[in-house]
Amino acid sequence: MRTRTTLTAAFALLLAALTACAGTEAEADPQACKKAVYEQYRDTVAAGDDTPRTQKPSECAGIDDRTLKRLAGEAIKEYLASEDAEKALDDAMRDAIDDAPFEEVLPTPGPSS
Repeated sequence: MRTRTTLTAAFALLLAALTACAGTEAEADPQACKKAVYEQYRDTVAAGDDTPRTQKPSECAGIDDRTLKRLAGEAIKEYLASEDAEKALDDAMRDAIDDAPFEEVLPTPGPSS
């Protein structure tokens, strides 16, 4: 559950930061922007609860909001289908298991009397 919340929050922060400034698409390379968004989202997810406020990648300068939203959606869709996302999910599951209060929920049995 924490992972899904983190992914959603990361997406919302990223999209808000990306659309804060816009220009014309002719000034930027859409594929370079998409790659930068992918990398930024990957790093944001990896940061988890310590996610800093993200800034629009410089590669996206000059891309209009509509195009930027489309590129961000494509980049995030590709991320979620990638090995990067699979590793992030595995790491999050491992962390959740390590942090789980098993002793409170399942007390260790004492010696039989």
